[in-house]
Amino acid sequence: MDITSLYTGPTPSHDELAVVSEFVRATNAGELQQLVALFSQDAQVNDQLRNFWGLDEITSWIGREIVGEQVRLNAFSLKKHYDVVILNAEITGNFETPRVSQPMIFDLHFTVQSAKIIRLLILLARQDMPEPEIRRAV
Repeated sequence: MDITSLYTGPTPSHDELAVVSEFVRATNAGELQQLVALFSQDAQVNDQLRNFWGLDEITSWIGREIVGEQVRLNAFSLKKHYDVVILNAEITGNFETPRVSQPMIFDLHFTVQSAKIIRLLILLARQDMPEPEIRRAV
């Protein structure tokens, strides 16, 4: 998938576009080593409030929850906000989604330095969902 036509606002750098494009391609192809190679040694991934620090933890996470669950990304938009590139995409795969309406839309926040991902935040981005319990007043 060519994501270069999806961005709005400030233009991501060549490195940012290349890394995010390769992340989408390698995710959709289920290529563990290509995905791991995109991250810096001391990178951080936060996937729905779960932190994975460093390449060892990230490699395990990718193997188990990206490649292992056959995650696929269908990108809708790409935005640059300061030093973060935000990819809005539908995520599908072989995983349970109790209490989450479909399709599952996420914002993937990439921070890229020296052509490597140093931080990836994955956040549910649905607007039509009720307020989460953690936000409700008791």
